Amino acid sequence: MSTRLWSLGIVLVALGFAAREVGWDTLLWLPMAAIRSLLWIPAAAIDAIRSDPASYGVVAVGVLLMVVASLLRRRGG
Repeated sequence: MSTRLWSLGIVLVALGFAAREVGWDTLLWLPMAAIRSLLWIPAAAIDAIRSDPASYGVVAVGVLLMVVASLLRRRGG
C-alpha cells in the first residue's frame, strides 16, 4: 500500500510541476480531445435510433438474445 501511495505522490508532484510550466489547458488538451472524440459515438447511435426505431429495435433484441446465449453458455446450459 505504501508503494502505491508513494507512486501516486510522485505522479501528482510531476503533474503539478508540468501544469505550472505549460499550464493546465495545454496539459489537459490531449485527454479532453480524446473524450470529445469518443462522445460522438453515443450521439450518432441516438440519432440513428431516432431516425429508424423499428430496425434498431430488432437489432437491440438480437443483441439481447446473443448476450443471454453467452451467459447461458458460461453456466454450461
